[in-house]
Amino acid sequence: MTIEDIMWKTTVAVLESDSLEQAARTLAEHGIAGAVACDSEGEMVGVVAAEDVLFGLAQGHKTVREVMRPPQPLPAHARLEEIAFGGSPLRAVVDESGRLAGLLTKEQYLAAQEKASRLRLKQLEAMFNAAHNGILSIDAQGRITSINPAAERMARTTKEEALGRLLTDVVVPSGLLDVVRTGQGCTEKYRVGKRVYITNRSPIIDGGKVVGAVGVFQDISEIEFISSELETVKRIANELQTVMDAAGDGIAITNRHGAIIRQNQKWAALFPDAGQGRIPAPLDQVVRQALDRCQPCSMLHQGPETGNTLIVSAVPIIEEGGRGERVVVYVKDMTEMEQLRAELEETKRLLHTLSRQEGDGLIYRAPAMAHVVAIARQAAAVDVTVLLTGESGTGKEELANFIWKQSTRSGRPFVKVNCGAIPETLMESELFGYEPGAFTGAAKKGKKGYFEQADGGTIFLDEISEIPLHLQVKLLRVLQSMEIMRLGAEAPKQIDVRIIAATNKPLEELVAAGRFRADLFYRLNVMPIAIPPLRDRKEDIPLLVDHYRKQFAEKYQKPLIFTDGALAAMMDYHWPGNVRELVNAIERMFVTSAAPVVDEDHVAKWLHLEPLSAANPASVGEIVPLKQAVADVERQLIIKALRRARTYRRAAKLLGVDASTLVRKAQKYRIQSSGGEEDGFYIVRRD
Repeated sequence: MTIEDIMWKTTVAVLESDSLEQAARTLAEHGIAGAVACDSEGEMVGVVAAEDVLFGLAQGHKTVREVMRPPQPLPAHARLEEIAFGGSPLRAVVDESGRLAGLLTKEQYLAAQEKASRLRLKQLEAMFNAAHNGILSIDAQGRITSINPAAERMARTTKEEALGRLLTDVVVPSGLLDVVRTGQGCTEKYRVGKRVYITNRSPIIDGGKVVGAVGVFQDISEIEFISSELETVKRIANELQTVMDAAGDGIAITNRHGAIIRQNQKWAALFPDAGQGRIPAPLDQVVRQALDRCQPCSMLHQGPETGNTLIVSAVPIIEEGGRGERVVVYVKDMTEMEQLRAELEETKRLLHTLSRQEGDGLIYRAPAMAHVVAIARQAAAVDVTVLLTGESGTGKEELANFIWKQSTRSGRPFVKVNCGAIPETLMESELFGYEPGAFTGAAKKGKKGYFEQADGGTIFLDEISEIPLHLQVKLLRVLQSMEIMRLGAEAPKQIDVRIIAATNKPLEELVAAGRFRADLFYRLNVMPIAIPPLRDRKEDIPLLVDHYRKQFAEKYQKPLIFTDGALAAMMDYHWPGNVRELVNAIERMFVTSAAPVVDEDHVAKWLHLEPLSAANPASVGEIVPLKQAVADVERQLIIKALRRARTYRRAAKLLGVDASTLVRKAQKYRIQSSGGEEDGFYIVRRD
């Protein structure tokens, strides 16, 4: 309660020069018990109460100045309990600007204090009766003077039965009597039957004399039990931490806001720089997905500090009501497994130099492509969104098909969508479907979109960059909540789809240009896989040629033989159309070739190249120091000779040098020729 709540809200004032009769008339006209006295400038100089006016008239005083009191203004917003009124019968009240806001009489102040005291007494009584702890007091003779309901229950008595009786007749123990005798408070824990209590006893002192004592006691039987249980929980938690620390995987428990509650030693070693005890980005993505879906989720992550490949799994802890509040995050470091896999792949390469890789349906030998396949195999093992990038014709669709076959969804639908081949006006209905009667010409039964067709399986969105901006929002919703909205539908539909997207355009540049949504790009780019162009993995060309040679020989019933020179010419070509161009070129050779043997001149003709026999053996692109130019030309000649001859001995014969000289120079320029010396198929590369 503030002064403003109880004051007279009046700004009536009298002049200090006014006569007492005039002041009395002013107070009577306004029905107030006093007023502020002002000087001739209007400044407040005092207050005058009605009793002051009457007393002044009785004493023969003439003006207000003779009977007024100092104003002693009170702030209007001051709380009642914060002020002392003093001996004056009247106090002025001012606002925050110091202007007169009203008057407060002592009677008003005392009445308000009395009201506040009664209210506080009721509050204390309510608190006394509502207290969970038992409260009991006695007088100096040991008779009970007050007892609250909690104490009644604990003592198994009633207020009517207990008040006025000796303490020892009502409760056990009687420690309050010792407090009255000694004047010293104490705290004690005691047991009555199977119940355990704790009590705090204090003396009541009035005028330096002990006039009684009060005791507050509580039944702590449940607390004692909980304390025992807590010790058990602590022991279990310690055992759990020991088990977590012994695990080979990183384990952390986080709340829904990403703050780490518990972690093991492996986690701390994997993420030593994780700040403020939070899940590091982008691992927080899989935590949010697990909480949103209320089901386990996984992702593949490559640590920026070490480059290690990590498999991150998040398992939500579902509370009552189906809401996930905490998540257990498992991180498996795949580095050692990657090393073993690399060793296995190298072993396979040595055992099957010219054969296809077993069981994966892909044709490759180049380390760059082997790395891509290894990453794709890891991505297939978890339900993570994959973004395939690379030039046109590099085999993005084949890699998407590989990921689907290697995944746990291989038995479910695999829907391929070329976003660039769908007209923009039809794209929304094709992707998300429509309800019956959604638009003029719509099928009566409605139509499932590609996402519904892929429900439970995998959808491959090729040329994802061609999706218009207004549909990118709907695609983002699918990625975030796995919900689609058919055209004309009133409610979204939940689906379960694994998304693989592909593009041959730089999405980062499209985002910067405002043609592709940044949030959609980040959602798609969870597991990016960049497929290298064929010119960067020429080791694969002989394998690809051999595979498609057999395929087209069976298709056209026309066997063709490719000479070493033909293969060398194909190795020298830069293949702007990548694998697609290579396959088309091989098929064209089968269709148009009149001879059973394809040599380098045929390849040069079909690929519109200068015949190797007429081509310059080496070239220098710009003016450089003569010594460097000689070294560059020598290196180019050695590479071309090895590609043509396939062995050091025959290449040395072409160049007119000894084989030992050629080997020494090849080592000098770090040129390697894989395979044996006299036979076999050889691929030359430069580190």
